[in-house]
Amino acid sequence: MATLKDLSNDIAELVEKASKSVVRVDARRGRAGTGIVWDSGLVLTANHVVEQEDDIEVVVDEKSSKATLVGRDPATDLALLKVDGLSAPALPRAKVDDLKPGQIVLAIGRPGSLKATFGTISAVSSSWRGWRGSEIEHLIQTNAPLYPGFSGGPLVDVEGRAVGMNSWVFGRGDGRAIAMDVAERVVASLRSEGRIKRPYLGIGTQEVPVKGRVNQDSGLLIVAVEPQSPADKAGLMQGDTLVALDGTATKSLEDLYSGLRKIKVGATQTVKVVRAGELKEFPVTVGEAGR
Repeated sequence: MATLKDLSNDIAELVEKASKSVVRVDARRGRAGTGIVWDSGLVLTANHVVEQEDDIEVVVDEKSSKATLVGRDPATDLALLKVDGLSAPALPRAKVDDLKPGQIVLAIGRPGSLKATFGTISAVSSSWRGWRGSEIEHLIQTNAPLYPGFSGGPLVDVEGRAVGMNSWVFGRGDGRAIAMDVAERVVASLRSEGRIKRPYLGIGTQEVPVKGRVNQDSGLLIVAVEPQSPADKAGLMQGDTLVALDGTATKSLEDLYSGLRKIKVGATQTVKVVRAGELKEFPVTVGEAGR
């Protein structure tokens, strides 16, 4: 039967092993952050840790190396760095489907000396909307404390796999981490594009009841159309009620966000609206948010 001493030693060994893939990131004045070795020559860290893009250093085993910014995504608070000559091993990663509330996790940081805290997964959200309107799938909540400088570091399971990247931005005092499934998608886009291409229509909406022409009880009333936006160019108008996007009903704002996540920027999709009691269809070429 395992003793508390055995458990303590196992945890210490787990931290030591995982720490080989955890680095210090110096990219803001006076406060270091943490990074995760993602792949050969690549380090994942928190976007808010990278305040300066021209003078970034990554420290591994007391050896400092210059790093360059590959790309960043403020919405998910992720940034990818390229470090020439980085020889540290990549940290194994877990899938969000493997995670359950109650599982033991460790938060690891290296803002200076190595630090670690202990806790459990409190919850795994399927979708989370931030205080600035950003939306993230699979945000992990944990009661493992995040000390200053832990942002960018890994949340590690008992098998030594990174289940998420810790970020103070989404916690506002609570421990939260971006799931590795989200990071995988973001990193792939940062490596190829240097940014995340997010689809947008250029409309403001609110949920309203729908009667008559459609087989659903609610839709999205368009309360604003941004000038020269994809929606404006397609002919959508304030007062229309959006009821479907790409063949899928938009009964709520969540339906609209979910539908947009599946559409590539530049693709042309059919939207259905109710206008003056009549069901109408419009082809809309989806634009890129922020461009």
